[in-house]
Amino acid sequence: MICSISGSTPEEPVISIKTGNVYEKRLIEKYIDTNGKEPTTGEPLSLQDLVAIKVGKTVKPRPATATSIPSMLQLFQNEWDALMLETYTLKQQHESIRLELAHSMYQYDAACRVIARLVKERDAARAALANVHNIIPQANQQSAASTTSSTTNPAADIEMSNEDSLDSSVLEKITEAAAELIKARKERTTTNFPSQEEIKQFKSVEAQTKGIISSVAINTENDDVLALGSKDCNIYVYHRSTGETVASLKGHSGPINKVLFAPHNTIVSCSEDATIRVAKAGENPIRKNYSQYKNVSCFSDHKASATDISLHPVGNYVFSSSLDKSINMYDIEQGKLLTTFGSSFGVGYTSVASHPDGMFIASGTQNGILKTFDIKSKINNFNFQGFQGSIKYISFSENGYYVSVADDHVVKLYDLRKAGNTPSPDIQTISIADQTIKSIDFDYSSQYLGIATNSHLNMYSVKNKQKPPIQEITNFNLDCLDFKWSRPTSNLFVTSSISKNLINIYSL
Repeated sequence: MICSISGSTPEEPVISIKTGNVYEKRLIEKYIDTNGKEPTTGEPLSLQDLVAIKVGKTVKPRPATATSIPSMLQLFQNEWDALMLETYTLKQQHESIRLELAHSMYQYDAACRVIARLVKERDAARAALANVHNIIPQANQQSAASTTSSTTNPAADIEMSNEDSLDSSVLEKITEAAAELIKARKERTTTNFPSQEEIKQFKSVEAQTKGIISSVAINTENDDVLALGSKDCNIYVYHRSTGETVASLKGHSGPINKVLFAPHNTIVSCSEDATIRVAKAGENPIRKNYSQYKNVSCFSDHKASATDISLHPVGNYVFSSSLDKSINMYDIEQGKLLTTFGSSFGVGYTSVASHPDGMFIASGTQNGILKTFDIKSKINNFNFQGFQGSIKYISFSENGYYVSVADDHVVKLYDLRKAGNTPSPDIQTISIADQTIKSIDFDYSSQYLGIATNSHLNMYSVKNKQKPPIQEITNFNLDCLDFKWSRPTSNLFVTSSISKNLINIYSL
């Protein structure tokens, strides 16, 4: 018997009483449900026209492909290949779904952080507005003498007076730069930076200087050019390739506390004489122009030693801290003071640093508190405590996640992502009781932190997943007064000596 539909032996045969054709029961029933006709003649046909045929159970013959051992092996191989292909497809789908889930969780986490920050800014703005409303009636009734005393009012800490507020064009530049920097930071990789083993192999080249160098800076546009701030009140420009001091800048009347490079070969310095000076050498100078640096601006707004300066990522703005209890923001292109931060807290500032995104600054005080200020609102966002002495050194990691802070004997690493959770979210503390810390600096990849002391330069790796996050990888036996990594690469670093007129340049 052969099924008239499938052409094969039926397992459950039935016969049509109208035509006498034999069918597989499941097939003809499905056909009748769909068409209601005889498959071969087209006559009307119903399920009542089918009669079951009783036959003995038969074993189906094996297919031709399974009649020999080689063909059966081939059959099994095909089945195995199909199974492996299906498994591989499922793994691919699983990995794709996992990545999509991770991306969604990251977006959710980022959204939560943004919401938390906006809520915090909203609450701070409301508090500031309330304080301003309370201050205005009092200010209208006070005389000039009482106005002087009102600077100690805690409500003045918010510093939202119209004359000191930043210009809208400055705020727009800062906001646009922050968006670009955050985007570029997410796309940045660390593959082109030296490994830990390579850092251990860095070799030193000594270079004689004309004085004790208290501050070093490496030009970000050309790491052959160094600026050296000296205790003899001068700034020297040193060319690494030729080993020559090619320029000497004078003007300060006190030892140099900090020197840095701004764009277009601009050198900015601060001194114990309470001034900040700006010197320029022109656009992309060739070697003969290195000796043509000229002082173009001198800011004398501070009334006490200018302890530190920091360049804003935009490149046109510089922040300065001073013992006169103020932090100033300058436009070095236009040569003017833009605004002042923190003058109402009544404490001297010993260090200052701008966050890599450019939205806030951090400044250390004489009483051991790290204060952060939002640049746009000028509000003191957070206070990080835990130091016994004045905070002298601040360094942000370039990825924006961490800030390292130091006094003379203690270095603390703070996770800025947890700043809103606890008063002082320090995740590690390094104590150096038998040495005096002279400088700290993150490299551009945020993988390494250097801590320079009066007898050693200790190099640490910084990884969020390792326990503890900071682990020493090597140290260099030398006395340091200052220490700086090159940027935007980490191919070299420079140290200055406490006791000798020389600098050490380390590279592979």
